[in-house]
Amino acid sequence: MKQLFIDDHIIERTDNLVRKLHQPDKFGAVLRPEYRWENIGTNITTAPMWDPDERIYRLVYQSQAEPVDITISDLMMRTVTAPQRSQGFFCYAVSTNGVNWEKPFLGLHDYECNSYNGKPIAGKNNIIPGGITPIQDLNDPDPNRRYKAQNHYDGTRSKKKKFAVSPDCFNWEWLDVPPIPEVGTSAFSYDDEKGLFILTVKRRGPYGRSVYLTTSEDFKEWTEPQLIFNADELDQENGKERIAKFFEDPAYSSPGANRPEEYKTDVYQLPVFPYEGMYIGMPTMFHQSGKHPPMYENVDGRKTIELASSRDLRNWNRVASRHPFIEQSPLGDGSAYDTGQLRAANQPVIRNNELWFYYNGNRHRGLSQRSAWDREYLDGKAICLAKLRLDGFVSLKGGIELGSVLTKPIVVEGNQRIETDTIRSYLLIQEGDLFNRRRIDQSLKSLYATGYFADLSIKLKDKTLVVKVVENPVINRIAFEGNLRVEDEILINEVSLKPRVVFNRPKVQKDVEKLLNIYRVNGRYAATVDPNVILLPQNRANLVFEIDEGPLTKVDSIRFIGNKTFDDGDLKSVISTKEDRVELFKSHENLNISVTN
Repeated sequence: MKQLFIDDHIIERTDNLVRKLHQPDKFGAVLRPEYRWENIGTNITTAPMWDPDERIYRLVYQSQAEPVDITISDLMMRTVTAPQRSQGFFCYAVSTNGVNWEKPFLGLHDYECNSYNGKPIAGKNNIIPGGITPIQDLNDPDPNRRYKAQNHYDGTRSKKKKFAVSPDCFNWEWLDVPPIPEVGTSAFSYDDEKGLFILTVKRRGPYGRSVYLTTSEDFKEWTEPQLIFNADELDQENGKERIAKFFEDPAYSSPGANRPEEYKTDVYQLPVFPYEGMYIGMPTMFHQSGKHPPMYENVDGRKTIELASSRDLRNWNRVASRHPFIEQSPLGDGSAYDTGQLRAANQPVIRNNELWFYYNGNRHRGLSQRSAWDREYLDGKAICLAKLRLDGFVSLKGGIELGSVLTKPIVVEGNQRIETDTIRSYLLIQEGDLFNRRRIDQSLKSLYATGYFADLSIKLKDKTLVVKVVENPVINRIAFEGNLRVEDEILINEVSLKPRVVFNRPKVQKDVEKLLNIYRVNGRYAATVDPNVILLPQNRANLVFEIDEGPLTKVDSIRFIGNKTFDDGDLKSVISTKEDRVELFKSHENLNISVTN
């Protein structure tokens, strides 16, 4: 597993080095508003998912539109109520390359719109009923549960996260699972190595909007949400500087409100995804410039995407002095969408040795209600893409003086054949982790389960974790002793262990059972097999199966139970088994036969 320099996980000390954050290169908008039901804009919550069978990316995205029943008078008089100001939908799209997208008309949702931009689309759209935010679970053997989702709403605007499953990302079955209360935007992801579903939800906490974590291993039972991420005083200082930048620099779009007494920064969202043995988060930091009069209850401002990391999902490290990972683009020629507020999808897509980050780009402030009367806010949001080289999040940068980095060690001792990196890969604790007895015990079990080792120990010595191993020997030769009635060739073909294979005690016991079964088939139930290991130089061993074949098994007597119509003698005369003959039973035991008339 790779170790990145995102945090100090493997670093003991650095000299004359600073951590430098690498921002992804922006590609631009890849999915724009096209139809009437998305004319305000398109948003993304979960990244595209690759279907290996169909060889396409599947995407569920959000759209916003003006209500079809709003009149010019409503717009002029501004008499529409909040629920009427905009409509939100979840829509479906597919792509073969992650850039060019098609929006297939599904016929699942009624929408009163006859045409858009001259295109006849009466009764047709790509809208999915309900609010679906899906992830892909290729580990589930049931193809009808290949996609799993938590919802933003189910038509009732319920502030609770509910759950659903689907075979194709647009036909969904709601599950009878207790919902999770929340107060806003969430992020949903899946750790396929650990089989862990991860859901971060927005709730009130320190400095306003904060992030709570809940997880599940079976997509049924979820942990109680716990606070894991919130803004602090340093975020407030950073927010003031960034808001000032927007107002002072004419190259950027300024928020509508500028009330310094109301400047505040909180956490709008925290997408989390597993990456090389750790978790990376992309917190959306909401730098608020004040309430936008007269009608908006929310606050104005800008959203910027930063980077964070964690080893346990609960303790988070802010990366590179909280420098923006993805930030606003200058106004330029007006073609860019990400000039206002930004919000990242749940995880990147790995493609062409690159990490593709999909994110929401808003030309203006985020509140869609404004579009109900400000027509210039149409076509204000699109799904954008930025690309980063694989593993290229951060680097350690030196100055004029020579820099150095000292990593925290994990020492492996005693291994002769098995590579040190192979042993490290089975450890559930890595360099830089806190000493954790439970993880140490799990690491020991993981190493024992490989069958490579006869003995193991893990100890902490002077801040160094020492893993001592005693490797199982390699089998030099397999021999049989005491077998007079069964030839070696028959026995050697039955056992799974072979010369030049690593000795493994569980396999030895299975081979003993196989050999005993050969003798049972041949009427020798009293046979015994004892494995004997003879150690040789260079960690080799001869494996000798010492066999006592025992006597042939005979039937002393035959008794019938339950026979009323026929006597024992009549029944004995028609069966092949006879008393005092060799049969497949323990030596000198009775044979009881139950008879039903």
